[in-house]
Amino acid sequence: MVVDVDICGLNVGDNHPVRLMGVLNLSHESFYKGSVVREDSLIDAASAMVEEGATVLDIGGRSTWPLAEPISKEIERERLLPAIDALAGNVDAVLSVDTVFADIADQCLDRGADIVNDVSGLMTDENMVDVVANHECPAVVMASRKLPGDVLGMDAVMDSLEAIIELCEGKGIDTDRLILDPAIGKWIPEKDPIYDLETFDRFERLQIFGKPVLAALSRKSFIGEVLNKSADERLYGSLAATAIAVHKGAHIIRTHDVAATTDAVQIAEAIRGRIPCQESDERQVRMLEITDPDDSVRVMKSLGVTSTGFGRSSYRFE
Repeated sequence: MVVDVDICGLNVGDNHPVRLMGVLNLSHESFYKGSVVREDSLIDAASAMVEEGATVLDIGGRSTWPLAEPISKEIERERLLPAIDALAGNVDAVLSVDTVFADIADQCLDRGADIVNDVSGLMTDENMVDVVANHECPAVVMASRKLPGDVLGMDAVMDSLEAIIELCEGKGIDTDRLILDPAIGKWIPEKDPIYDLETFDRFERLQIFGKPVLAALSRKSFIGEVLNKSADERLYGSLAATAIAVHKGAHIIRTHDVAATTDAVQIAEAIRGRIPCQESDERQVRMLEITDPDDSVRVMKSLGVTSTGFGRSSYRFE
């Protein structure tokens, strides 16, 4: 269950440095106006993020903020395609395209994008899973059912991610290259901060999937509601949440503030130390602390244990 994968030449996993994903936001409708990058300064902004420590750049053309003014699919395409054209081959970073639409993702991958970041967990566009399969590319999949982030509580997050992994397995996708996002943020009106706080409190549960975990928490609404601060005042809260996520096992941090987040991540990694595991005959074994019976079943299922073994393993973990 040790996480150790190659994401487009970038080593990601338990005993590799936590990777930073810098946000290149082309959406003028976004909740955090300070994150918006003008098209004519895109290369400069990307280069600055790489210099500050980002190894992945996430390019988005549509705000996922529920209160954002809606835009057409064509406007999103017109923002993303020139950006990918400009960045591909000109910055030393893995390029991620943030979209829920299969045809836009397909075009961006053809033009040099490396990763698809789908905040709907491949659910908005039924063709997205085929695009990921055909390109054999890594994908960030956010816990979702029918709408992006419409999961309330950690049990729902776990159920959703398990279903997404099974969907991808059915399409022949190498699920080791899936990057799991537990859907932190107020994606639907009824998602109160308590749900995000619970996700953080039980963040270690994500380890049972044995896949890279991404924490996208930069300046999110739960930070604002706890601190009673606007998006442009949430940096310190974001850094505190980042340190906790890293200590609890996050492998990738998505952030608007690369330089400051780099420092927070390095301290959190130093405190956490290397994750203990045993190596033998080219195999790595890690001890998991499992407190939820459903998680013990998920682990046994991933190992190919029979239904009888499920029952016994559940009893032991209880």
